[in-house]
Amino acid sequence: MFAPAAAPSGSAFVPSSRLGRERLRTYRVLAAARVLMSLMLLGWLVLLPMMQAAPHAEKPAIATLGYGVALLYVALTVASLWWSFVRTQGLAWQVLIAIAVDLLAFTTLQFTAGYPAREFALIYALPVLAAGIYGTLSLTLFVAALVTMILLGSAGFAMLGGAAEAEQRLLNAAFVGIAYFAVAVLTWQLSQRLARQEARAAASESVARRQMALNQRVIEAQRDGVMVVDRHMVLEALNPAAQQLLDLPWSDAVTARWLGGRKALRDLPVAEVVRKEVERMAIDGEEALEVKVRTPAGRKLLLRLSTLDNLPGGVGYLIVLQDLREIDARIQQEKLAAMGRLVASVAHEIRNPLGAIGQANQLAREFAGDAAQLERLHHLIGQNVERINRTVEDVLELGRTAPREIGLMLCAPLMRELHAEFDQPDQGRIGLFIQDDAAQIRFDALHLRRVLVNLLSNARRYASNQPRAIEMRQLGAGQVREIQVSNDGPLIDAELRAQLFEPFRTTSSRGVGLGLYISHELCLRNGARLLYRLEREGTPQERGSFVIQIAPGS
Repeated sequence: MFAPAAAPSGSAFVPSSRLGRERLRTYRVLAAARVLMSLMLLGWLVLLPMMQAAPHAEKPAIATLGYGVALLYVALTVASLWWSFVRTQGLAWQVLIAIAVDLLAFTTLQFTAGYPAREFALIYALPVLAAGIYGTLSLTLFVAALVTMILLGSAGFAMLGGAAEAEQRLLNAAFVGIAYFAVAVLTWQLSQRLARQEARAAASESVARRQMALNQRVIEAQRDGVMVVDRHMVLEALNPAAQQLLDLPWSDAVTARWLGGRKALRDLPVAEVVRKEVERMAIDGEEALEVKVRTPAGRKLLLRLSTLDNLPGGVGYLIVLQDLREIDARIQQEKLAAMGRLVASVAHEIRNPLGAIGQANQLAREFAGDAAQLERLHHLIGQNVERINRTVEDVLELGRTAPREIGLMLCAPLMRELHAEFDQPDQGRIGLFIQDDAAQIRFDALHLRRVLVNLLSNARRYASNQPRAIEMRQLGAGQVREIQVSNDGPLIDAELRAQLFEPFRTTSSRGVGLGLYISHELCLRNGARLLYRLEREGTPQERGSFVIQIAPGS
C-alpha cells in the first residue's frame, strides 16, 4: 500500500537497480529483523549478568553505557522501521544509515559487554547481508572488511588484557571474518542476478501492459460486438458495440467492462439468447459455431462463437456479434456499386460499336450505287454487331449460376481435343504434356472448356510462331492438381497483374475485357483458383503462365 510513486533514486554505493518495489519490501523485513535483534540484545544484556554464577569485574560506568547503547539502538531500529513505511523515497540513504548504525551499535556493545563479547561475532550478519543485497561490490567488501577488523580488534584487545583463551578467540575471529567475506560476495552475486531478473520482469511487464492497452483499444474500436465469457457463463470482456447490439443497461455494462467482468449472462435477460447458444456449443463440444438469433428487442444478430482453449483459469468463449441489418445493407450497397460499374462498362463497350454501326449506315446511303463499298460497310456492321452480341453473351454468362451437381470427369480427352483444335494451321506451335491420362477433376465440363478456350485464345494472340511457343500442361496423378497454359509472348507488367481479373480490362482493341474475368469467376464457382505467375523467372526462357489450381479433395 506504500508503493513508491516514482522511480527510486540511488547513490554511489547503493545503485538504483537495487531499489525496486520488491527490494522495498525486503528492506522492511530487514528493518523488522533489526527491531527484533535490538530487543534480543537488550534482554541479553539485562539477563546475562543475573544468570552468571560469579560476577566479573566490570566498571559500572561501562555497563551503564552498554545498557544506554542498547536502548538507543532499540529506539533507532523502531524509528527506521516506521520511516520505511512513511517515507518510501531515499531508500538508498536509509540502507546506508542502517548499516552504519548497526556497525556502530554492535561495535560499542561488543567492547562494553565484557566477558561475553565473543558472543557478538554472529550479529554482524545483518549489516553484511544488507550491504550485499543493496550495495555495490565495493561497499559489500568494505563492510565485510570492517566487520573482520572489528572482530580481530576485539580479539586482540582481549589478548592484550590477558584474557583466557585469547589466542583461540583471535583464530575464531579470523575464521568468522573469512566466512563474512564469503557470505558478502555470495549475497552480492545473488542480488546481482535478482536485479537482472527484476529488470527483465519489469520490461516484460511494461510490454505486456502496453499490449493489453492496445488490445483493449482495438476491441473498443471494433464495429462488431465482442464478448468473452468463462466456462461459468460470466462476462470477462465486453466492448461498446456489444453493449449497443444487446441493448444492455448502462449499469450492467459498467459492471461487465470496468468492475472485473463479474456479471453472469443469466443475470442479463437481454443476453439470454447468447447464453443459450454458448451453452449449446459447450454441450455439443463444438469448437466454433455461427448462428442467427433475435434479441428480445427484435434485433437480428449473427453470432460467431469460438472456444478459447489453453487459457489460464480454464476455457473461455469468444462471441462476435454482427447486426444482420447492417450486413444486408452493406451487401446491398456493394451489389448496387458493382451493378453501377458493370452497367457503365457495358454502356461504354456498346457505345463504340453502335457509333460505328450508325456511321456505316450513314455512309451506306451515300454509296448506294457502289457495291464494293456497300459490301465493306455491311462487313463492318456485321463485325460490330458480333462484338455487341459477344458483350451481351459475356454479361449473361456472369448471371448464370453454377451447376447443381459437379461430378468427376477425365481432363485428358478435353485437353487433347482443344490441342488439336488450336494447333492449326501451324502444327507444333502448341505443346501438350499430360502427367496422368486417368487423372480426374471435379469441374463442370462446359465451364472448364470455356476457361481453357479463353486462355488458349489469349495465348495464341500474343505468342510467337515458334514451335512450342504455347504449352498446355496437366499436372497431378490420380487427381488433377494444376492445369497450366503458358506462352512466350510479352510478360504482363507487375502493376497490371492486380487488375488482371477485373471486368473490361484489356489491352487488345478487338477484345471486350470479360474473358479473364469470366474465367476467374467460373473457376471460383467450381472450387478452383485462376492465377497468373512467371515461369523460369530470371532466365532467357522466362514466360507468363495462367494456372488453374484445383483444391485438394475437390
